[in-house]
Amino acid sequence: MSDQIISDEEKSALLDGVENGDIEVHSSTGPRYATVAEFSIPPHNCIVSNSFPRLQKLNRNLAGGFGKSVTVLLNRKVDILPAQITVDTWGEFSGRSEAPAVLYAFSANPLTGTAVVSVQAGLVGHIVETFFGGPAVRRGERRGGEFTPGEMKVVTLFCDDLARAIATTWKGVAELSPKCTAVHQSTDVVDVLDGAADIVACEFVAQFGEEHFEFHIAWPIAMLAPLLPVLEGQKKNRDAAEDARWEQVLRTALPDATVGLTTCIGNARLNLRSIADLSAGDVIDFVNPRRGRVFAGNVPVLEGRFGVHDGRYAIEAGRWLTNDAEPRTH
Repeated sequence: MSDQIISDEEKSALLDGVENGDIEVHSSTGPRYATVAEFSIPPHNCIVSNSFPRLQKLNRNLAGGFGKSVTVLLNRKVDILPAQITVDTWGEFSGRSEAPAVLYAFSANPLTGTAVVSVQAGLVGHIVETFFGGPAVRRGERRGGEFTPGEMKVVTLFCDDLARAIATTWKGVAELSPKCTAVHQSTDVVDVLDGAADIVACEFVAQFGEEHFEFHIAWPIAMLAPLLPVLEGQKKNRDAAEDARWEQVLRTALPDATVGLTTCIGNARLNLRSIADLSAGDVIDFVNPRRGRVFAGNVPVLEGRFGVHDGRYAIEAGRWLTNDAEPRTH
């Protein structure tokens, strides 16, 4: 080989560095090289997360309810199944997604920010053809790189149903009001989300018989920030002092609460003919009650002997039905 690996000037610089000690030379007493293990860095990385147990449960419930609405929309049996949850950036998530795709952006007040439903081309074609009663489009059969306005409209109906299902499913966590803000194609030059934004990507599988397709809901972590403790299953620590204050307030205010009392004074048995023959002024004979029961708000609280006190019908409290308190006379 005639080409020099390093030039004469570089050689001189290396020799000068060795002489003055700026460059260490490997020797039996000098530094030794450590063992180097191979490590492959893939072009895109994501973290599969198990840290959102409540979100996983919400996705299971969402899949069940959404599957029913899609079955009605497409007039064909469709099963929606929840899949994995990944923590990623929007840029990396978009880079792994197949193009083209429909991106359905929606807000979810009172949360701040925008979430995105990503529907891949295979599912788009299947939804559209099924909606119009045509043959199913199988994987790889789609032609062209853009969707028609009609295709975009049908997929928007699909995503609108998903937004309504989210509102219903999330009621136990927060009263969300999902609303579509924009619908784009992934080939459009538009920033739906910041590429560096951290997201929680929830994957779902739509099954049409033997065919299955994936779609995703991408929730920005910043948008879910107020709900993260709930979605992560964290238990809220109770404040003992606050509980004690509430207990004292309840104990102070409860005795002044007004409760309506009712009682049953007797019983009688009549056949249906006698009841049908009743008219104004008729008298129903009741067995003279020996004991009565008092109800507070339709809840039985005490029973005792029925009688008269100071010229009025009364019940002498004999046994409290709610606790073991001593009998008291009323």
